[in-house]
Amino acid sequence: MEIKAFKAYRFKAETVGNPGDCIAPPYDVIDSSMQDELYRRNQYNIVRAIKGTSEAGDTAGNNVYTRAASYLDATVKAGALKQEGNDAIYAYIQDFEIAGQSFERSGIIACGKLKAFGEGVQPHEKTLEGPKADRLNLTRATGCQ
Repeated sequence: MEIKAFKAYRFKAETVGNPGDCIAPPYDVIDSSMQDELYRRNQYNIVRAIKGTSEAGDTAGNNVYTRAASYLDATVKAGALKQEGNDAIYAYIQDFEIAGQSFERSGIIACGKLKAFGEGVQPHEKTLEGPKADRLNLTRATGCQ
């Protein structure tokens, strides 16, 4: 697999306070209670982009996806999310607990070259059409991952 560096956006403490208050788990593990807590935690919490709330009267021009795009634009304009100056491959460590047992995993975030389905990175989970359509709509509206 071919990978390359890129310029990520990071939350800036000068604007957001504790950047840890701006991160959220993957969208598919956020229930409504957690979503409410993440919204309250920080006005810049990324949950507003990855799992926004539907509102009565949503339309094609004003909906969860367009609000995600607006959140990202406003957050960048406010200086809360700032793009790095240099390309990099980003290392990370995640610490988490499941059923009272602690785990740590590490990895990298980089751009990867796409290949034909079944070549290179292999499919590793069964995905459902609804969530795939949701994530595609979000990517189309925001222009980012």
